[in-house]
Amino acid sequence: MMAKASDYAVEVLSYDPDADGIGYDSINSAYWFDDPTAALGRPTVDTTGDIFSTGPATRAVPVVPVYQPFRYFEVVTIGKGSQLTLKFDHPVEDDTLNPCGIDFIVFGNTNMKVAGKSQWQNGDPNLFTLTGTVVAPEPAKVSVSQDGITWYTFENGPYADDFPPTLGRCYDPDHYETSLWNNLWWGEPTDPTYPIDPRLTASSFTGQTVAQMAIKYGWSAGGTGFDLADLPDLPPPEPPHQHRWIQYVRISNPINSEVTPEIDAVADVRPRVLPDLDCDSDVDEQDMEIFLACMTGPGMGPPRPDCERADFDQDGDIDMDEFAILQRCLSGSGIRMNPACMQP
Repeated sequence: MMAKASDYAVEVLSYDPDADGIGYDSINSAYWFDDPTAALGRPTVDTTGDIFSTGPATRAVPVVPVYQPFRYFEVVTIGKGSQLTLKFDHPVEDDTLNPCGIDFIVFGNTNMKVAGKSQWQNGDPNLFTLTGTVVAPEPAKVSVSQDGITWYTFENGPYADDFPPTLGRCYDPDHYETSLWNNLWWGEPTDPTYPIDPRLTASSFTGQTVAQMAIKYGWSAGGTGFDLADLPDLPPPEPPHQHRWIQYVRISNPINSEVTPEIDAVADVRPRVLPDLDCDSDVDEQDMEIFLACMTGPGMGPPRPDCERADFDQDGDIDMDEFAILQRCLSGSGIRMNPACMQP
């Protein structure tokens, strides 16, 4: 499930470094979070301790939903009255094979609150319970463009630097990364091009542990997902494009804003055909329910657009051949499926 370099924004088109509200990183004695290139490439996998509780400031610790990237070289601040415009090196498409209908993802550094503990201790995530509260969300408006001139805006959200927070590594205590400080739980890096279920909200995790939240993320790195289908004015595709598309993303913060959002990365969601139909990285009874609602029978396609990902062999129908693949891939709730199950 590895992402590629071109899955992320590669160029900064514009940014105002003098906008009001840009901060100071006292740990690194860096005066401004004003380097827009911090938003290029993949989102942060590991940050460092914060001296006070998480660990030494010189030692790497994983990014988790309750402990987000915060170094000046990891995120860039969108000051009041400012905007950040980024470009991909390819069209980002509204592809029906994109998991859960999400086409691109914006990563910020908002985090979740831990109940009963003032700060994340970088310890056993099974011992830290979530309140279901997002700590200091700093929502910024997102617009997209095909040519960098005409823009289309998600006026009513979703917003950048809001729920869900980034998860840098998969929860995997059986294969944990030994190079990290005080780590017995976090394994390989997550995939920033794989969204989590967009129906989830912060309250979906109330009373759950950090480990349980990470299990629900599965392969996904989280981030706020955006569906181009929510922009009815975006032009329909014309050859050579088969889908509606964009290539530029702008993140804006109005002059009268009371917040200063931070941006870590913007990722293109890669189209995939997998039996994980609800984007939690496992295959269980919930995926079975979605699949059964999509079945057409042999030669009875094509499936409706929201079911095209259930056509696992891409033969234009959803029948017992797909059902056999689903059965092979059943992993059980909270257990990441092995993509090799797609092969007979």
